[in-house]
Amino acid sequence: MINIDLALVICAEGNDRDRAAAALLRCKLNPICCSNLREARTLLNQEHFCVVLCADLLSDGDYRAVLKEVRKTDKDAHVVVLSETAECESYVPAPEDDAFDYLSCPTNLPC
Repeated sequence: MINIDLALVICAEGNDRDRAAAALLRCKLNPICCSNLREARTLLNQEHFCVVLCADLLSDGDYRAVLKEVRKTDKDAHVVVLSETAECESYVPAPEDDAFDYLSCPTNLPC
């Protein structure tokens, strides 16, 4: 069963991560943050998340690797890719790879 108030943020520490976590709190979600795919894999095996926000590039992988991990552990979580570029064409494959959506960073997510 999915914990409907947990959200995973996979992003290096910094403004983007802080903004994503703050936006999730405003949406009444409880963010859990990590910095890389290895940490995310551990968290995905421990908890069930309703949404996963991940940076397009991580120190040990990318959003496609995150999608694979989510599919293996929690198929109901929606994955949103946090893009460092504003070019939609760069992330057209993201929804085709089962990502729910993508957002340009820095983000100021509305709720």
